[in-house]
Amino acid sequence: HPDLSCSYADGYNAMDSKKPPKDDNGHGTHVAGTIAGRWDEKGIVGVAPQARLMPVKVLDGEGNGWLTSILKGIVWAANHDAQVINMSLGSSKGNFLMHLAVKYAHAKGVTIVAAAGNEGPGENTISYPGGYDESIAVAASDVRDAVAEFSSRGKQVDFIAPGMDVRSSVPGGKYEEYSGTSMATPHVAGLAALAVAQGARGPQQVRG
Repeated sequence: HPDLSCSYADGYNAMDSKKPPKDDNGHGTHVAGTIAGRWDEKGIVGVAPQARLMPVKVLDGEGNGWLTSILKGIVWAANHDAQVINMSLGSSKGNFLMHLAVKYAHAKGVTIVAAAGNEGPGENTISYPGGYDESIAVAASDVRDAVAEFSSRGKQVDFIAPGMDVRSSVPGGKYEEYSGTSMATPHVAGLAALAVAQGARGPQQVRG
């Protein structure tokens, strides 16, 4: 995508390491644009347009995947000097191995920003890894700055960010509006990247 090509850094396909981390769904490109899109007088600008993007593919074209791919993606990013990991994905239940991978990245100084989930107004419906203490969980707001009806809620939520009708980049050099906590999460990941650029080192300083 023209708004993202100059932000591209090294990437990894955790589903098949012999293939490039190409986005065959559109979700990742949309999230990336919110973080680091660079406006070219007709597109969009991200929260942190000077950030470098390390695309890590952990899901297939239908948005499905295996826990092992997610774990490998987290560990690869942490081992390749990622400072912020955006995780616009989640599971309704926690898992020991996923928590272990999150703890590993956290210990290496990586700030993990994760979607709260789209399970609606019920209490304590936060998805994982957003539900872990080491993660920053992000809920979605609607156009009235209220909690979006679809957004998960719970005591683990750290921030709320725009998540309804968010316009961003999609494959093919195009732009579309998506909704979900997946769209809210990169707003906060972008802010985390700005904090790093201002000298914050490690998750605790980024949070502060």
